[in-house]
Amino acid sequence: MAWHPFRNLGLKAAALALGTLLWFTVSGEQVERTMRVPIASRNLPAGLEITEQPTEVEVRVSGASTEITSLQPTQLSVVADLAASEPGEVVVILEPDDVRAPLGVDVMQVEPGSVLFKLEKSDSAVVPVRATIEGQPAPGYVVREVIVEPRNVRVVGPASRLRSTTFAVTERVSVQDLTETVIQPSVGVAPQDARLRVQDTRAVRVTVRIEPASAERTFSGRLIAFRNLPAGRQAMVEPTTVAVTVQGRAATLPDLSEAAIQPYVDLAGLGPGRHELPVNISLPLGYTLVAIRPATVSVRVR
Repeated sequence: MAWHPFRNLGLKAAALALGTLLWFTVSGEQVERTMRVPIASRNLPAGLEITEQPTEVEVRVSGASTEITSLQPTQLSVVADLAASEPGEVVVILEPDDVRAPLGVDVMQVEPGSVLFKLEKSDSAVVPVRATIEGQPAPGYVVREVIVEPRNVRVVGPASRLRSTTFAVTERVSVQDLTETVIQPSVGVAPQDARLRVQDTRAVRVTVRIEPASAERTFSGRLIAFRNLPAGRQAMVEPTTVAVTVQGRAATLPDLSEAAIQPYVDLAGLGPGRHELPVNISLPLGYTLVAIRPATVSVRVR
């Protein structure tokens, strides 16, 4: 069948005109809509802090159907003017002119017509910073020390909130499965109270010192030996044994033999008689002395 694009041209033109008229009629229809809109503030006087404020108000708008139907709450903003306010409760009247709206959208009403703000004098305080450590080192290792630099920061905010704030905290620093020291040169820091803010320092340096886990072990009844006994002399010690407590890596300390623990007294230069002498100890590399009991003994040289 042949196509005749110009057949019934008059009817087609009339249909197009009618459709266009209908579109303009619908799109030009004025409608109203009520939306919940976040409230913000401006012109807060220096030295004051907002401690309480409303979060939302209802705004009634009108406009062309196409504009209002697609309008989102984020396209509107309600701004309360706090100029010349004093500490305490402040009532702010809201007018349609206080609402920012896109071109073609008319603001009819704001509900409620007034809102309450609570203002307080601002203050500051210096508080210590606590590092937030997450996770555990690898088995056999422990966190030995956490260093934060700088150790203190100045926080600012409502004076009443500062009285209950004793420290600031860092972002999380993970030590999960680590076996050596970790250094984070720039870690975010914030007050523990979300209503406060850090004045100058935005980040701190955090060092987490990770070392092998240590343990202590006591060796009882270890015989005291003599060193540097003068030729031709004899010596007697009382008591003859001591208990020695040593510290070392938890993983290897159980394998330390008793023979490696050698308490002794040094008799160099001593003449005949009774002497009160300290007990010394020789330990393998990697172990440290915690205590010797008793720490001194009586030695008789003859």
